[in-house]
Amino acid sequence: MLKSITKLEIIILFSLLFCNCAQVINLSGGKKDLSPPKLIEAIPNNNSVLFDSETISIRFDEFIKLNDLNNQLIICPKIKTNPEISVLGKELMIRLKKEDLLPNTTYRFYFGSSIIDMHEGNPLLNFEYVFSTGTILDSIKISGKALNAFNNKPLAKISIGLYENKNFNDSIPFNNSPVYLTKTDEEGLFVLPKLPSKSFIAIAFLDKNKNNQVDGEIEKRGFLDHPLNLFRDTNLIFRVFDEIPSKSFVKKIISPYYGFIQIILNQKTLINIRPLLAINAKNIFEINLKNEKDTVSIYYKNITDTLKLVLSYKNLIKTDTLIIPIPKENNKKKLKSFETNLYSNILKLNDALKISFLNWMDTSTVNLNKIKWESKEDSLINYSSIKGKWINPFQYQIINKLKQGANYKLKFDTLAFFDLKGNTNDSIRLNFKTQNKLDFGKVSLKMLFNKKQNHIIQLIDEKENIIKEQSVPLSLSSSNSKTIDFIDIEPANYFLKIIYDTNENKKWDTGNFILKHQPEKVYIHSKQLKVVSDWEIEEDIFIKE
Repeated sequence: MLKSITKLEIIILFSLLFCNCAQVINLSGGKKDLSPPKLIEAIPNNNSVLFDSETISIRFDEFIKLNDLNNQLIICPKIKTNPEISVLGKELMIRLKKEDLLPNTTYRFYFGSSIIDMHEGNPLLNFEYVFSTGTILDSIKISGKALNAFNNKPLAKISIGLYENKNFNDSIPFNNSPVYLTKTDEEGLFVLPKLPSKSFIAIAFLDKNKNNQVDGEIEKRGFLDHPLNLFRDTNLIFRVFDEIPSKSFVKKIISPYYGFIQIILNQKTLINIRPLLAINAKNIFEINLKNEKDTVSIYYKNITDTLKLVLSYKNLIKTDTLIIPIPKENNKKKLKSFETNLYSNILKLNDALKISFLNWMDTSTVNLNKIKWESKEDSLINYSSIKGKWINPFQYQIINKLKQGANYKLKFDTLAFFDLKGNTNDSIRLNFKTQNKLDFGKVSLKMLFNKKQNHIIQLIDEKENIIKEQSVPLSLSSSNSKTIDFIDIEPANYFLKIIYDTNENKKWDTGNFILKHQPEKVYIHSKQLKVVSDWEIEEDIFIKE
């Protein structure tokens, strides 16, 4: 009996031990590998001289693969035949034609972030392999930044190309890749090392189609005013700009409903529009006829099937004939759609209220008895009669003098307005408030200029919209000191932009590569100007550049 009990106890004891040992736990794979591949060796050695090989073997400490090599790899100077680049396990192989290599030349293979490890995808950043076919490695470096010429903001992914100055002409960047090439980072900065002591032409461009060439007028570009003669490390700044297209043309035509079309142009320009048939001269109307624009808005009437127009362009001996299919007229259409010049139900200071319709209106018929008007100021409600006028066949302006800081209610009853087909408006209600002069601030600038030339002073908001501007001419006999006041400024944060108006046309002008015209220089004052209501801020500005 004693033996049986002992055996039972032993069995129970082992069962308990087994249960404890068999507890399920999560397996750990260890820490995630965050390290990029490490270079073990290169044959021939990296930074070797007297290079005389057709194969390059670069071995790393782990398995690797290539990612986005076509966009990441930069070879300087360019080689006639693209080398073959492949990966086998931990080894990167480069095969090239020895006869394509120039004598006494330093070559640089820059891989960017294209070399990554096989498992985690950790990139080896800024890896480069360098060799020289001569006895020394070239060591001159250029660095710098690319800025948007319009606002001085840094530009990323701008190609910085060097072309040999010898036998250079203006067509070369449009037909050939640079001899040396690099790109700006997200902060607009670039570095291009291992350069020889030679003379180059330096050009910056946004390579949209990734062909390493400057393409027509569609790509931003910038250039230096002089050849780049390299004999030491040099820092450069490129002011990159969009060129004005040499040709104007129609990009698109929009015809949303009968009676209205929009013509979209490729650039802002001054155009003249007339109907192809003189009989229709009174049947079309263009808004803002005398202004440069890239969108032309045209109303028409009494025309069916197609609208035929002739466009002529400013300073060009060129016309375009447009034959535009138009939608069928909807005689049942009411005047439901309209626009006003209110912004969030606020009428800006000194503005008159304007109602813009989408139909060609009958300007001879306005029933003022159907328009009701009331204002509220200091808890008092005032009623007054309406006065108005047609600015054009689509826009009606209320000419009543409005009080500052008052609340208004305006109601247009049905049968107040009619279009040419006799369609009338639905009931229209507008509740709005006029701005008060006390709601605004003033900016007073005491400016000291470093150059006797014309300037344009702009107050811009955080979205770079021009709020106010003044042209400031400085003659040789005038003082370099000027005081400029901007009044009636809405409370907000602003910046000051100064344009060096070199050609004195009172606007900023972009550059032209072929004509070797740089864009006009721009200075952005670093200090933010905070405007508050009923307050004047003063700022001393010293223009150093």
